[in-house]
Amino acid sequence: MRRLPHTRRLVSLFTGTLVFCAVIGCGGPNGPESGIVRFSDGSPVQSGAVEFRRKADKAQFSSRITSDGSFQPTSADGVVGLEPGKYEVVVVQMVLTEDLAKDAHAHGVTVPRRYADYYTSGLSVEVKEGQMQPIEITLELE
Repeated sequence: MRRLPHTRRLVSLFTGTLVFCAVIGCGGPNGPESGIVRFSDGSPVQSGAVEFRRKADKAQFSSRITSDGSFQPTSADGVVGLEPGKYEVVVVQMVLTEDLAKDAHAHGVTVPRRYADYYTSGLSVEVKEGQMQPIEITLELE
């Protein structure tokens, strides 16, 4: 087996790296990849979904909210992270309690209805270029 000269090996390595990057992407994260939704008393929103709508082009990102209030904003294409820009935010929670005793409700404190509509939520987020820290969203209790 013949060995490639040093420069040919470097060119082969460089070409392979370019192909690899083109296929899976070389860029780092798009922006913040996580966040938390809390009520004004500090307690987490324990269920529901958070949705972001970018003001510039109406692109949407969404995530389920876990029991500790955390979420991972994801694009329609499945890419996690919010790109730089200004976003309108809604927090949606569907609570089905018809056949449950009050003590069996596992959804935690109910999110006030106004947060489920872009026109009434009053919530917004601005992601700056290079921002990576988690997003924090606070909801006022009614």
